[in-house]
Amino acid sequence: MIKVFLIEDEIVIREALERMIPWKEYGFELVGKAKDGEIALPMIRKSKPDVLITDIKMPFMDGLTLSSIVKKEFPNIRIVIVSGYDDFEYARKAIAIGVDDYLLKPIARADFEKVLKKIQKDFEEKDRQQDYYKKFEREMKEYENNSRRDFFEMLVTKHTDLQKIYEKAEQLSIDITAESYNLVFFSLAASKDSDSVDQGYSQKAADVQKQIDDVLQVEANTYMFRNQMFSYVVLLTGEYDTMQRKTKNCVETLQKIMEKDECGLEWIVCASEPVERLSQLPDCYEKGMQIFAYRYFGYSHVISSDMVLGNNTEENELKDLVAVDTNVVNPTIFQNFLCNALEDETDSFVKNYIQMVGESALKSKMFRQYILLNIHFCIVSFLQKLGYEKDVIDNSLLEASGMNQVADLSVIEESIKKALQKAIELREEKSRGKYQNVLQSAVQYMEENFSDENMTLNTVACVANVSANHFSAMFSQKMGQTFIEYLTGLRMNKAKELLRCTDKRSGEIALEVGYKDSHYFSFLFKKTQGCTPSEYRNQGAAK
Repeated sequence: MIKVFLIEDEIVIREALERMIPWKEYGFELVGKAKDGEIALPMIRKSKPDVLITDIKMPFMDGLTLSSIVKKEFPNIRIVIVSGYDDFEYARKAIAIGVDDYLLKPIARADFEKVLKKIQKDFEEKDRQQDYYKKFEREMKEYENNSRRDFFEMLVTKHTDLQKIYEKAEQLSIDITAESYNLVFFSLAASKDSDSVDQGYSQKAADVQKQIDDVLQVEANTYMFRNQMFSYVVLLTGEYDTMQRKTKNCVETLQKIMEKDECGLEWIVCASEPVERLSQLPDCYEKGMQIFAYRYFGYSHVISSDMVLGNNTEENELKDLVAVDTNVVNPTIFQNFLCNALEDETDSFVKNYIQMVGESALKSKMFRQYILLNIHFCIVSFLQKLGYEKDVIDNSLLEASGMNQVADLSVIEESIKKALQKAIELREEKSRGKYQNVLQSAVQYMEENFSDENMTLNTVACVANVSANHFSAMFSQKMGQTFIEYLTGLRMNKAKELLRCTDKRSGEIALEVGYKDSHYFSFLFKKTQGCTPSEYRNQGAAK
């Protein structure tokens, strides 16, 4: 209901105005009335009406003075002046203040209704525009945003200028000022153990991801970013005393959503440790990534820092694995890593693997050779499946395994890291051609079917048989804009063509380019093109 406040010093006229209009039938609610501006002002401040109907000439405080004060305090309030004085000076002052209408006494009911209907229509249009804007924001947030990805990289990169971070945060409407910060990592995949580098499309994974997006978007001081090709990071900001609880709640929220799945989806959630300074976020990220890397060692679901960083007073669970050779040399560990990891994950992965093996075990020449050769042959097998010959494979692990003396731990780490990074580089080289074909087919499908109002990222990812997360990241990286931005651009370009070259109405054009709601189409057109469809058409006609 639209709230109305009525001010008139003559009680007979005030009561007549009150009885004249069936307020509720018009969508209005009379929330207050007064006989002069001085009495009305505190009542207005309390009731916060949407519409103020006031006489001009009143004792103590006249209507123009009241309107001027109210307009400053409530800029969006609609004001209707009622007066028995047909004086241009009054009207001029009323217009300068921002009064919406000026009615002369005696007021005819038809005139009064006309003014109220106009105000009601304006409020409905304003509400509709607000709804469209929220819908537009949801659509844009639903898919990865390059500027947000760039911003996240700034946050977790050491020695980044804090002033630049604050400026970028303001541009993105992200409140980055807080007493404490933490990061929660999660990933979602169609299957745990896959021999394929590519993740095919999974509607179930897409549905679960949508649920996560919807939940996190409404959480205060919670911001989700794409971390890497197959994972996300949630930035939490807030008070220091409540950050541990907030972190726990976020992990449990993600866990609850993903535990509902009964179709074998593989998911991982872990959290880093809270920090008090924005400049400490790179360290927070590094620690979180170290924990997150344990997903390649067979850990699944929720991985706690106590479990992998040895903070538990009980014996570290990972040390039990050292005595079990099958866990240390399990080829699935490296198969999983080589299929899914990015190059910058290698460092954390290798450090964690060395910790899992145990430094003391590597002092044994025989055991050291066994470990390094096992990794080498896992890499050889992986690359041969991709179609590579043995001559392109890095042999640093073979060289390291042949050392007679006990190698420095850093040398062993560097040898493993170098071999894995080379394998990932070759994997990416092989994938680029294939992904280019996937992207081309996806773009072609979008260009041919953009008029389908039901087209979504999931629709196109399914057609391309690529996981929705992977497709979203790949599309943004290769096209330089998000999926929804590209789709909107296709639709707007076609709409402009139709506006210039046909006499079709805006509603017909909206349907033809994929929008069932013609009003939303007009809103989007103005939002993206800077003018309404009719203005665009008139500009073309004027040339």
